[in-house]
Amino acid sequence: MTAQDQLADIEALKQLMARYERYGDTHNWAEFAKLFTEDAVFSYEAMPRAARDAPQSATIEGRDAFIGGMGEMLKGVQTSHDIYLPDITITGPATATATWALHDLVRLPTVVFNGYGHIHQDYIKAGGQWKIAKSHTSRLFVDEQWL
Repeated sequence: MTAQDQLADIEALKQLMARYERYGDTHNWAEFAKLFTEDAVFSYEAMPRAARDAPQSATIEGRDAFIGGMGEMLKGVQTSHDIYLPDITITGPATATATWALHDLVRLPTVVFNGYGHIHQDYIKAGGQWKIAKSHTSRLFVDEQWL
């Protein structure tokens, strides 16, 4: 793999994450789903929740379960995600990892959630397209303003 190929893949992963942020915040679930492998795994520390006694962490297995849950939880909810400062490593011709800095604001009817942390992801390139195979969101801290 040439340095030029690696740079092209790094740029493609940046574009993937730009779509990730945009499709998620605009609730374009059909396009959002295309960014993941079918068997993708998602895990969260200190995630937005509708009630104080709801779990703060979760693991979700499978793209369809993830998209279905996101679509249901975020109906009528405003979100804004800032994803930046990528640390991307191309680990092979069809694999990569990255860590992204993250700030997210989620306005649920019961709470305004501000999260600060990182997204750690594993990617697979299939059919010339990069897809997210594993995503873990870790938090440095959160601010929950209960309404």
